[in-house]
Amino acid sequence: MNVQFPSSVGIGKPFVLRVTSSEPLTGVEVVWQGSVVQLGVSVWNDRYIALGLLGTHVGKAKTGDHRLTLRLLAGGKRSEHPFSIKITPVQYKEDRLTLPEGMVTPPPSALKRIEAERKLTGAALATMTAERRWGLPIVRPVPGIVTSPYGRRRILNGKPRSPHGGVDFRAATGTPVLSALSGYVVLTGDHYYAGKSVYIDSGGGVIAHYFHMDTADVKQGDFVKAGQVVGKSGVTGRATGPHLHFGLALSGQMVDPEPLFSATVAQMLEKTALRKIIPKWK
Repeated sequence: MNVQFPSSVGIGKPFVLRVTSSEPLTGVEVVWQGSVVQLGVSVWNDRYIALGLLGTHVGKAKTGDHRLTLRLLAGGKRSEHPFSIKITPVQYKEDRLTLPEGMVTPPPSALKRIEAERKLTGAALATMTAERRWGLPIVRPVPGIVTSPYGRRRILNGKPRSPHGGVDFRAATGTPVLSALSGYVVLTGDHYYAGKSVYIDSGGGVIAHYFHMDTADVKQGDFVKAGQVVGKSGVTGRATGPHLHFGLALSGQMVDPEPLFSATVAQMLEKTALRKIIPKWK
């Protein structure tokens, strides 16, 4: 069996892991950043292949060596293999914004709503289905330029906040928003911070979300294809003007999606090391 993944990757940047086996596999799991990631297995040219899309969340993960555990599953048997990935620093910019104080520090009357929405969105981001529905490159959701990139640290009314966990695109109200990946809608809502939003599960822990929309044109349970319209951009929730916030969570880790708008799986694997492993089934 062979496994490919980068020996080092920048913090906040996504990476691809691939397992190729001549022996039958019924499943593959990856333990990474405290999550167990289920990867679907496909068969191609008599080989069993599993692909994972993983990463780290800037502002939450730390640089340095991180353990990745690969679990190979064959029926009732399991074989575990530990590896190490070095997470390297990336320099991200700062963004200073002035907002109405009520949008920076919500009033007490909104706290119960915010907490309830946090539980809903947390459950959506924790969705884990094994079947892979994502492909690379992903679709750019709107054509506008990036107005606030991933990782930019926001200073709101002089108060430091967490680094930006997604990408903001310029998008006039009513601009069609395209799904970046194929998958099932796991949550829609009109939330205090994110406004009208859509969360889509693409399998293997890959969850895309779209915020501040004027309309959400899909509902929970719908299957959408990459490139399909899921709504129209707007200025709902905590927003200073019309735009689209696009976020990509990989097993709960918010990553920079921009490299994936152009890269194929083969290109993501170009600079990875090929590790040969011999299963020790138990």
